[in-house]
Amino acid sequence: MRKLNKNPSPNLDRLNNLMDKIDFAIDSDYWDFIKNHDGGEGFLNATNFIQLWGVDDLIALNPYYPNDLACEELFFFGTNGSNLGYAFHKRTGKIMSIDFIDIGVEEPQTIASSFTEFINSLSA
Repeated sequence: MRKLNKNPSPNLDRLNNLMDKIDFAIDSDYWDFIKNHDGGEGFLNATNFIQLWGVDDLIALNPYYPNDLACEELFFFGTNGSNLGYAFHKRTGKIMSIDFIDIGVEEPQTIASSFTEFINSLSA
């Protein structure tokens, strides 16, 4: 995470608006990140780029595809800077990935059990 260009923390009103949008038990490490850094982006290693959305994007882009059953239980929080989206599965809390082009065709794939595991796996 040290390599990421992190944004300054969001104001309390925007955080409260986000909390109103979150209808599941959010990962505490992720919540700590978003409270302290209103998103960020950068390379986690030589090949893995990540964009972690800020509060305004989290609010505006969720649900990502409101009429798609595959997305109904997902809360998207970022991308790889291209067409791969990262999301929390609302029921399990696991981190999922799905190619935005394949939403509705392919099932999301579980890639980590927590935000910390997710960051560590992309940093390795």
